[in-house]
Amino acid sequence: MKVLFVDDNELNRILMHDMLEILFEDMEIVICESANDVLNEDLESFDIILSDIDMPVMNGFELYDELKNNRNFNKPIIAVTALAVKGDKERILMHGFNDYISKPIDIVFLEDTIKKYI
Repeated sequence: MKVLFVDDNELNRILMHDMLEILFEDMEIVICESANDVLNEDLESFDIILSDIDMPVMNGFELYDELKNNRNFNKPIIAVTALAVKGDKERILMHGFNDYISKPIDIVFLEDTIKKYI
């Protein structure tokens, strides 16, 4: 399994990498600093994309639209975000994201969410 995680915050990237490594020994993990970096990857090689929402230049919604509408990416895209006020989860899921993980990340919830898609 190959997963891509994109987040503009270095600490979040390190934390997610470490959690995924602990949870899924055989998982190949690719980390990107920006949505633009994601577009330079071989997208079809990924099984799941985990994306922050609030990023500069291109946010998670714009990345989702680019992947789904312009690049025909048909695999799960899961939002991993600090947007956690009433209505945020619903807005993210209505946009089309397959799932939603709020920050701070609960490692058990992360594992359960990813297992739904593998």
